[in-house]
Parts: sequence; structure tokens; C-alpha cells
Amino acid sequence: MRFVILTALLLSACTSIVPGTVMRLNAISPLEADPADFAVAITLPDGLGITPNSAQLAMEASRTDTGESRSDVFILERLQGDPVIYQIAPDDHADLRALQAISLQWQEENDDATSGSIGVTLAPCKIGNGPATDARVSVAIRTAQDGAFLPLIRNGPVSAVADPDQIHDMGACP
Repeated sequence: MRFVILTALLLSACTSIVPGTVMRLNAISPLEADPADFAVAITLPDGLGITPNSAQLAMEASRTDTGESRSDVFILERLQGDPVIYQIAPDDHADLRALQAISLQWQEENDDATSGSIGVTLAPCKIGNGPATDARVSVAIRTAQDGAFLPLIRNGPVSAVADPDQIHDMGACP
């Protein structure tokens, strides 16, 4: 099964992306991981926030041999602390496990015809005048409950998560 992991905030071709983490993530089966174990940590610069209740994880699986496709969106809850950490809402664990089970079944039936993706989206917002033009961000992902956060973007430019037009046009944080 080919599974594409599109991690936090639509990561662009940024030189701050940590290749070793991407390789490790590609080796992880998101179909077998416990939904309660995944977390995304984000360190934002002054002037940039995340709109409350905007964080979501989308998962999709499809089969080219039957034309079947399943997808769902799951709420990510913000935990208290710094950096900002998001985890899949407990109310969504059962639904995600059901989608994982269908995807695993399809993989067993015809691995070559089955593919999928996972993506995380967040709506950024400005605090005050927004971030400085040279502001930096970091994004890390954890795949085991008490595991270490693996750096995905390490001290990258704010352009790794939003382009200048998006920052200029984004609304103020509530």
C-alpha cells in the first residue's frame, strides 16, 4: 500500500524540513498506529497563532481496482503548554480505527491497488501585527504515546507554513 503522509500545515519544499524524520515517517504504517498515540507539536513565532477549533486530520484510502474510496476528517484537540501540541480528539478514535480497519482490509485484498494519505490542516491567525518577516517555526510529530517528538521542520522560516500573502490577509486571532 502506498500511503502519503502530508504533515502539518501543508509543508512546502522548505530546506528546514528534516529528511531523516520524513524517511522515518514513510516507514510508519498509519493503519496500525493507535490514534491516541499521534501528536503534532508546533512552535510558533511571536505574532502568529492558530485559530481555535481549526485543527483537523484528514485520512483517505482508495482502491484503483474497485473504485472504492473512503475518507474522513478528525478533530485535533489542542493540549495546554508550549510548544502547542495537538492530538486526535478521543471522540474520533473509534471512527479513525474503523477507517484504518477498512484500509488494512483493502491492503490485504490488493496491496498494489490500495493507496492513501493523511494530512493535517490548521488555520493560522495574526496576533497583533503578525509575525516578523524573519520569524521562524518548528514542527515535530510523535507516533508513540510516550515517544519522542521527531523534528519535521526545525527552526524554519515562517514561509514553511504560510506564504507572505496568506500572512498579510489572515485575520486576527480571537
